[in-house]
Amino acid sequence: MSKIIKNINSNIYQIYLVYVIFGLSVAIFLKDINETFLKITFFETIYFYRGVLFLFSLYLFFITKKKFNINIFFLSILSLIFLYNTLFGETLIFTKDVNILLKQLNIGVQIGDGSKFFFDEKLKTIIINLINIYFPLLVLMFIKFNIDLNSFYKISYKVSEIFIILLSIYITIALIIFLYQPGRPDYSYFGTQSDFSKNFINPHGLLYFLNIFFIQNIIQIYSKINIKKNLIYIIIIIIIFLVSGSILFFGLCALTFLIYSTFKLKKKYIYFLLILFLFLILIIYLNINDDSKIIEGSLYNSLNIRISYIKLFLFDSDNINYIYGSNIFSEQIYTYPHNSLIDIFICSGFFGVIILFFLLYRLIDFYRVNYKFPLNFIILIFIQMSIFSLLSGFFFKNIMLNILLAIMLNLSTLREEKIK
Repeated sequence: MSKIIKNINSNIYQIYLVYVIFGLSVAIFLKDINETFLKITFFETIYFYRGVLFLFSLYLFFITKKKFNINIFFLSILSLIFLYNTLFGETLIFTKDVNILLKQLNIGVQIGDGSKFFFDEKLKTIIINLINIYFPLLVLMFIKFNIDLNSFYKISYKVSEIFIILLSIYITIALIIFLYQPGRPDYSYFGTQSDFSKNFINPHGLLYFLNIFFIQNIIQIYSKINIKKNLIYIIIIIIIFLVSGSILFFGLCALTFLIYSTFKLKKKYIYFLLILFLFLILIIYLNINDDSKIIEGSLYNSLNIRISYIKLFLFDSDNINYIYGSNIFSEQIYTYPHNSLIDIFICSGFFGVIILFFLLYRLIDFYRVNYKFPLNFIILIFIQMSIFSLLSGFFFKNIMLNILLAIMLNLSTLREEKIK
């Protein structure tokens, strides 16, 4: 037993980051299996993931060397401002009738119809931010996160490899059951109009790890390691994206390929820019028709909803505090902006935005001269998460992005010390 604990402690940083990045997808996967086959009551694996993350962070604090990190302190201020505004700040008031906007966007709910809205998740969001974001940041603020990036890469690859096989088997079996069950609705499971989300819990959270595994597949192929196997994994990833209608992830992986290839091939970047441009034009063309603006799930409809909601928060809120933000939990709104930058501005004002850009400057200044394997793996994961956060999710509930940003700030400080 003591040998196992010693082995865990020697790999504690790698295990911690693997848990942060992959834990939610695994928790959603297990919950999905339960709801499809087992039907066990109180099988709350997502709550388990959050609880273990808190305990894991606490354990990490007690067994590691201590060093204060001023950059992570600044990052933690964003959560503190958000929590303060949520509890004591002035709630946003909107001048526009949101129900009219929801009808225009073809969203099948109305304020006051008994549906669950963002306001109803206020307490849950506070708890997640406090326990799973602010507390881990507090821990990382006072420790040296001496992670072995080579070991992290290997563990991540193995976890993803096992996970994609299990996920592929599960999706195949589940879809066969859904397609052949008597009296089933006429669902489609292909392309942007896929009804995948109607039968699977939180597809974004369930499938997100595939974006990270795609990075590793590309790295392996460029390094001429198991080329055939990694090409097969990429094909499986693309098939899953097509079946689930995850066009956002499809584009995210295409952009990741472009970024990695640009750094890897340097002078040949123009060809990949051209390929990506033509690829995106093709996707947009296939998703736009006369009704695409109102067809739920289409690319145009998704972008239209996000842009409309950003406009709502920026231009139709009567009392937004531009200096340090406001309380976003208004009973007048359906959901949050789905853009991390707007989230930060609304919840912490220009003060929070300045902090964010200061921290990003510190990261870019360090990582641009240290972009090499295996550090580039972490950089690409962060770039992916950052881009995704501009299109989906709420920054102050985004556990992975906040903790990864803190770890990168921690790593940059440690490596600067070694360089000096």
